[in-house]
Formats: sequence, C-alpha cells, structure tokens
Amino acid sequence: MSNEYKKIISDKRLEAGKLMTSDQMTKCNAAIHTASVAAGAAGVIPIPVADAVPISGVQVTMVLALGKIFDQKITESAAKGLIGAAASTFIGRTLVKLIPVVGWVASAGVAAGVTEAIGWTIAVDFAKAARKEWERKKNAGDAATAYAEAEYYKKAADSSNPDEEAEDFGDD
Repeated sequence: MSNEYKKIISDKRLEAGKLMTSDQMTKCNAAIHTASVAAGAAGVIPIPVADAVPISGVQVTMVLALGKIFDQKITESAAKGLIGAAASTFIGRTLVKLIPVVGWVASAGVAAGVTEAIGWTIAVDFAKAARKEWERKKNAGDAATAYAEAEYYKKAADSSNPDEEAEDFGDD
C-alpha cells in the first residue's frame, strides 16, 4: 500500500474519531477492514481487469454497510457513484499485473489500500451528514420547545389579569 493511501486513511480515521461514537467506529472498522481484505484477495487475480467486478462488488457492499451504520438510505447505484471517483486506480493496478507475482501482490496492496481509503472517506462523509441531521432535529426540537413555552407563558400572562375584559369580536 502506498504512502499516499496510508496518509489518507490515517487522516480520515482521525477525523472519524472526532465525529463518531465508539460503536460507530467499531462497526466502520469491521465493514472497512473486511472489504479491504476481500478487495486485496481479489486484487491478486493475475488476469488484468478480471478483478474489477469482485472488487467493485466488495466496495458497493462496504458502502451499503456504512450507510446502515449511519442510517443513510443509499441505493446500489448511489453507492457505485460514490466509488466512481476511485475508478482511475484500476488502470494502474491493471498495468502492474503484467509483472508476474510481484505485480499481482502490488495490485492486491493497491486494491486493499484504495478500498480502505474509500471506506474511511465515505464513513466520514456519512458521519458528517448524520451529525448535521441530528443537529437539525435538535434545533427543531429546541425551537418547538421554546415556542410552546412562549405560548404557555403568553396564555398564563393573559389569564393572570382577571380585571381585564376579553375583547368582543361579535357583531355590534
């Protein structure tokens, strides 16, 4: 796995630690590492491009699993779209496969690294979206509570002065 992938993974894991609960981190670790291992295993396939389908399948499954962790409703086609940005890495892996054994191992490392980087990037995005939704709901709840309290105090203030006559809106 290249240093570039390691840096991305490290940065995203740090960011994830600030956004996620420990339960979410544990579930993300399981989903992402499982997918990375599976992608790495598929990356060893010595035939160029033959690993693209199993790796894509693993990555889509990973994104769907991450979506469930953060209660994000995501379709398979949306998951494919999220992964699409990393498609260019397949070209490099395909060319390196032309070198027997060493190329296959390198391709497996790239497949695992790319999958791990994609996983943590998407997990952080989902965590941010979940946090925004939670804050939106909390703010809406706070606003509703504040409104209800204001209405309560307004009615209480209106009824606390019994000498004041109610306004007559009938026909005169």
